[in-house]
Amino acid sequence: MSKPEFAATRYYATAFWAPAVTVTYLPIWLNERGISDAQIGVINTLPMAGMLLFSVFVGRLADRASDWKQAIMIGTGLAAFCSLLLGFAEGFWMILLIWTMATLPAGLVSPVADAATMRLSLRLGFSFGVTRAWGTVGFLSMCFVTGYLVLWFGAASFVWLFAFACLARFLAAVGLPRLRDAGQPRIKPEGTFLSREVIAAFRPWVLLPVIAGAVLFANHMVMNAFSSLVWKQQGLTESTIGLLIALGAGAEAATMFAWKRINTRFPARVLILIAGVVSVLRWIGMTLSPPLWVIVLMQLGQAVTFTFSYLGCLYFIAKRTSEDISAEAQSLFGVMMQGLSILVVSSFGVAFGVIGVNAFWICVVLSALAIAMVQLSLRMRGPDPSD
Repeated sequence: MSKPEFAATRYYATAFWAPAVTVTYLPIWLNERGISDAQIGVINTLPMAGMLLFSVFVGRLADRASDWKQAIMIGTGLAAFCSLLLGFAEGFWMILLIWTMATLPAGLVSPVADAATMRLSLRLGFSFGVTRAWGTVGFLSMCFVTGYLVLWFGAASFVWLFAFACLARFLAAVGLPRLRDAGQPRIKPEGTFLSREVIAAFRPWVLLPVIAGAVLFANHMVMNAFSSLVWKQQGLTESTIGLLIALGAGAEAATMFAWKRINTRFPARVLILIAGVVSVLRWIGMTLSPPLWVIVLMQLGQAVTFTFSYLGCLYFIAKRTSEDISAEAQSLFGVMMQGLSILVVSSFGVAFGVIGVNAFWICVVLSALAIAMVQLSLRMRGPDPSD
């Protein structure tokens, strides 16, 4: 493994430690600080709203810098600094402010890191999928570590564990190599909200599969939010539910490690199409309250439903855009994923309260819609080696 590839892999191995700590214990810590359920929802939602508003703007700024590494360091550095203040936060408004400042900057530069590492991998010939897989491995590992450390040292350990994770991510960002090709001629994209170059690149046949990928991503956010509740209602134990969630993440990581072979054999849009077909089957299964062995198969399906759609879109966007607009283009995809996730998860929550597991038909319909969008794109322009 070359030094640039190792440095990028090290960054991704630490990039999801802070989200893992958050997912594992944030709601419990907030509850113990006297924060109500409604306020917990606001604390979780505000950073997402900030990403919707500012991601594309940050992506454009990153594209204008001499190297994308600068934006990644600034974002992760601000997050690391603000995370140190979390232990001093008291009351809803102060926690809301500090938590937003400790999560939003890193979230804004996440698409920049994807775009930059993707360009580096294409230039040096290593697999971005393998590099990204270590992010999933790091996420899973930190989930287990957080659970044990909080059990041993108590709820107060959440704060310093989160700060440690943010600091580790920043130090890994400092260790990144130069990410932009210094010898590549550059232009300065022009435009208001979106640059004219991005608008030109996202022609209808390009935009349709990207939207489809964002739709499929949003369905997985439904799974993250409600799968444990559904399985609990079906009589599964907490330990079994934890193993099922880990199984899905493990299947996702395994596919990422094998991504170089997959990506060279199938065009990106075909991979997104396959993800849509398997998604339809997976979400239909969720409506049927199946036996455990079927749920295991459905969780293994995450290797296709998530990885094929997510990495397929990242590669598709990278190959359809120039280096001058890479971060902006990937940030736009990030906005689509975040926006659709908020819309789909909130709609699903209302439906789940009324019709239970039949609400997963929403995900079935959306997956079928994603399939139709990719098929329409392929009719507009058939697959070619540059996909």
